[in-house]
Amino acid sequence: MSDYEEKAAGTVDVVSKSSDDKISSKDTKEIEETKFEPITSIKSYSDQQVWHLLKILKYDDVDNLDELPPEVEFLGTRVHEITIEESLEIMKEAVEYHDNDPNISAEQYEEFNRYANEGVDPENEVDVFELKALAVLLRDHSPYPEVRAVCPPAMLDDPTIPIETFRAYFFALIWMIFSAGFNELFSHRLVSISISTAIIQMFLYPMGTGWHKWIPCWGFNFKGKRFALNIETPWTDKEQMFCTLIISISMSTFYSSYNILTQKIYYGDDVTFNYQFWLSLCIQFMGFGFAGILRRFVVYPAKAVWPTSLSTIALNKALLTPEDPNLKGLSRYKFFFIMFGVMFVYTWFPSFIFEALSTFNWMTWIAPNNWKLAAITGGVSGVGINPIASFDWAVIGSSSLLIPWFSMATQYAGSFLAILICIGCYFTNYQNTSYLPIYSNSLFTNTGESYEVSEILTSDYKFDNAAYQKYSPPFYSAGNLVCYGCFIATYPFLITYYLIMDHTMFYAAFKEYFITLWSLRKKDAWKSIISSESRALDEFHDPHSRAMARYREVPDWWYLAVLFVVIIIAIITIEKFHTNTPVWALFMSIGFNFVFLIPLSILQATTGVSLGLNLLIEMIMGYALPGNPMALMIIKAFGYNIDGQADSYVSNLKLAHYCKIAPRALYRGQMAMAFLQIFINLGVINWCVDNMKGFCTSEAKGKFTCPDIQTYYNASVMWGGLGPKKIFNDVYPILKWCWLIGFLLGAFFGFAKKFGGKYFPVWFNPVIFLVGMLIGPPYGLMYYTPALIMSFFSQWYCKRYHLKLWERYNYVLAAAFNAGLVLASIIIFFSVEYNPKEIDWWGNNVPYLGQDAEGLPLKDVAATAKGYFGPAPGHYP
Repeated sequence: MSDYEEKAAGTVDVVSKSSDDKISSKDTKEIEETKFEPITSIKSYSDQQVWHLLKILKYDDVDNLDELPPEVEFLGTRVHEITIEESLEIMKEAVEYHDNDPNISAEQYEEFNRYANEGVDPENEVDVFELKALAVLLRDHSPYPEVRAVCPPAMLDDPTIPIETFRAYFFALIWMIFSAGFNELFSHRLVSISISTAIIQMFLYPMGTGWHKWIPCWGFNFKGKRFALNIETPWTDKEQMFCTLIISISMSTFYSSYNILTQKIYYGDDVTFNYQFWLSLCIQFMGFGFAGILRRFVVYPAKAVWPTSLSTIALNKALLTPEDPNLKGLSRYKFFFIMFGVMFVYTWFPSFIFEALSTFNWMTWIAPNNWKLAAITGGVSGVGINPIASFDWAVIGSSSLLIPWFSMATQYAGSFLAILICIGCYFTNYQNTSYLPIYSNSLFTNTGESYEVSEILTSDYKFDNAAYQKYSPPFYSAGNLVCYGCFIATYPFLITYYLIMDHTMFYAAFKEYFITLWSLRKKDAWKSIISSESRALDEFHDPHSRAMARYREVPDWWYLAVLFVVIIIAIITIEKFHTNTPVWALFMSIGFNFVFLIPLSILQATTGVSLGLNLLIEMIMGYALPGNPMALMIIKAFGYNIDGQADSYVSNLKLAHYCKIAPRALYRGQMAMAFLQIFINLGVINWCVDNMKGFCTSEAKGKFTCPDIQTYYNASVMWGGLGPKKIFNDVYPILKWCWLIGFLLGAFFGFAKKFGGKYFPVWFNPVIFLVGMLIGPPYGLMYYTPALIMSFFSQWYCKRYHLKLWERYNYVLAAAFNAGLVLASIIIFFSVEYNPKEIDWWGNNVPYLGQDAEGLPLKDVAATAKGYFGPAPGHYP
């Protein structure tokens, strides 16, 4: 055995009998004794038995027993070593655990229920065989086809595969610098472009294999350990996944850039690098501290599937895991590159050659001057009710292949209802919306013109009430008004609903934490916490959690220590740099996240639906700190990014859980990359301001007009300067009642679902429906209908009737299309957009002809007697 082969998973390139990332040798031995050993061969089974295995796995599309999916082989090797008693006990546990699990079909849950309640006749060989097969599936693999499609059985994990190597860190550093800098720069473009993990994975594979072949294994020994440039082992799937995960942390939104650029450009503040660094450090790592709390809710539980993240594993599997050469059809590897090439070429058509494929508002072409037709079916300024709305993958999105069908359909139903409400409000002129475009995300004056925030500010960017009284209050379009109302109702609905449905889980979890915190009054408790191992996985018995028990878990106090230190730094930062922000507001922001973070993370982990806290923070802080836009921006950055960063971290932890990446290795990698990213992004921000002429103005070359920063600035003035009190109490009083509506609806659906569950489908989640209602300008229904159609084809039809093909190709297809789209978009920008080149023909012009492009209102405010709507000048609220 070579020196390297003696390593444990998760260590650096060292030679060591033990590892910091492994649990005690006693536990390791006990775990290794249960390592997978084939009991019998599938070849010894009769055809009837094989068909029963296929039935358990829902492989209705398999018609050739010579080409069996690997899951069938695995089940066949385990069925005969489990007893009837063990199987029935597993069924009883499954009935309790998967109750109200939206990712378990009603048919499958009924099977769990039947066996748990009725048992099985030992003389009925067929029933016994199916019971055991189903029990083995639950005990040793996964009941979710999505997980089985990308993850092999957890017990097949090899903990000696290298993970935390020098070459993995080297590639991660290079790609972190490039992707973080690129994404930061292009996030401020009018049409943003970003590098995806699929692109990086595609390049990591040849880089890793090339490094193994051509870089010598030079190194040195230090304290009995060897550190080397290279190792004899080929580039591994665990190295690739580890590298991908720690890079992806640095690709998420660098939220402090919004504050820094807004202060520099719009408020004219002298923002020193010292301030930029400490603010960024706090914002970057506060979510990291919360990630440790979330593990028990959205990482360890098997129900936390994280469907939108599975394509990352699928692509790594396609690139590095060999397939059975006897399987017919394209290998996943070839399929990925073919589909990548197809999407790379196709993207040029809707993006440059034939733009009507992107905005396919074909019904308005029939009668381009019909205003009502444009308002209802148009995709430029209308609400977009169009059955065939787009052929652009940038519009359809890879999420249509990833988000479960029940979730996509429920969201769409909510979106459709919101659009109908929007139409009703508009055509009845509710709150004077008929004088404005039906579906715009802009603010308007009382004469229907675009609202210029600068008109109500002093020369030093403070709110000027006298100028405001001469100008106008801000008014929303019908689309924006409905969206804001739904947003406000969603937050109380979410908390009320989940407290009713899952109150026991929340109570048990928070009780444990509060008892732990209370025990810290004693010195011995601190010693115990610091010296003891984390045994959080002991209460989770699914296959992946049992396999991850081989690796030493990151103790809670590591995360809590980060959170504590970052909070201290945040307090010093907002006090030292005179941000005009009270410390209590920071703790209020943290408190909101403490309340909302768990239900929001559970929602995303189980359904793929995400929801941010930005609007909630804006409204609450606007009430609490009126006339203080700077404080609102600071607290909004903390309040929103805690949730965003925490979800990024825990989604990575879940992928590591699936792929058996040592938790402590990932912790070190995430910390290092998140810290180094600060310098990269700050360097890009300051370089842009100092060197790009007209950056963040309408004169900027290459469309670097910073629409995101403009929106952030407008929000700081509207919510922090003008304040929500004026809007809620006087301009739109209905909005304040949406809080109560949300609480009442949350209570109604919570109790109805809990005590009248038989009247609702298992998959129905009213929170998803309400999140679907958050559809808002500028994204009309045309951005949702194509995704619904694709989701129906992939997540319902193919998954239901062609499961074998779906498991093999679906997630690889999502990664391939995403990579092809991103790379093509980057090349299109540099080749034909930075120095604009256009093709002037009907296919590029037709979407922007007629009433849909003009976006005119239903009523002309100039034709009214006063020439404006709403209260008279000088009497504005």
